[in-house]
Amino acid sequence: MSVLRSLFTAGVVATGLFCSLPGISAPPADRWEVSPQRSPDAACQDCHKPDAQGMHGKHAAAINPNNQLPVTCTNCHGHPSPRHREGVMDVMRFGDPRFSVEQQNSVCLSCHLPQQLQKAFWPHDVHVTKVTCTGCHALHPQQDAVQTLNDKGRINLCVDCHSDQRNNPAFNPAAVRPLKAHP
Repeated sequence: MSVLRSLFTAGVVATGLFCSLPGISAPPADRWEVSPQRSPDAACQDCHKPDAQGMHGKHAAAINPNNQLPVTCTNCHGHPSPRHREGVMDVMRFGDPRFSVEQQNSVCLSCHLPQQLQKAFWPHDVHVTKVTCTGCHALHPQQDAVQTLNDKGRINLCVDCHSDQRNNPAFNPAAVRPLKAHP
């Protein structure tokens, strides 16, 4: 036992001496740069490819304001576990009632600031805690239909959803799907 302790002590001392020598210490942190070896979306797109070009819409060319890199599948949906294909609820599924409104919207609000959304259209302020963002917005279309609506179309959209809420006792705001846009 004392032999092992002596060897361990000698190793610690030698390591300390080696690292304290000038020019032999670890390189400065800013000297090394880690770069991804493959696309963070590669595993997702193996199964969930809308087409050969991948994701559509504004998110396809968006830059994540948190890290200044292109938005990836995992930025919004998270990292799947090995049991993902078995239906384990590990990645964010927007419009899925198993995820609360707060869980779903917290993903959107990690990039989209509430103040900017409220300035863009006042109902954002009222609905951000009550209805999922995907209740009105489609995430991967060529063009989000809600953003093409004129004032009359926006009013019709509101009336349709609020009518459904009044007439449906099982209304679940976490499961609201984007409604068809009215011209």
